[in-house]
Amino acid sequence: MPFLKFSEWICYHEAMKQPIFTIEAARAAKNKVMELISGVGQVNGVGITRVGDSYAVKINLSEQPAGGVELPPEMDGVPIVVEVVGKISKRPLPGK
Repeated sequence: MPFLKFSEWICYHEAMKQPIFTIEAARAAKNKVMELISGVGQVNGVGITRVGDSYAVKINLSEQPAGGVELPPEMDGVPIVVEVVGKISKRPLPGK
């Protein structure tokens, strides 16, 4: 299964009646995902997100990964949601 956008994942999750994963399971999966994708330069954030009544690992990318880079659709059964959010940069504080 290719990686899904967040909105696509919600539809897929509800249609397939996927099992519910706890926050603890998502945290454990997140640690493994971070090790697995540590060399992917386009990753600018890894977190946990809510999908319906369940939790998933969320990978934020600055851009689509280069050819040949495959991100897993799940880790230990916990779904992985991937979203291209663009480059993250520091903003000046208001009034500065």
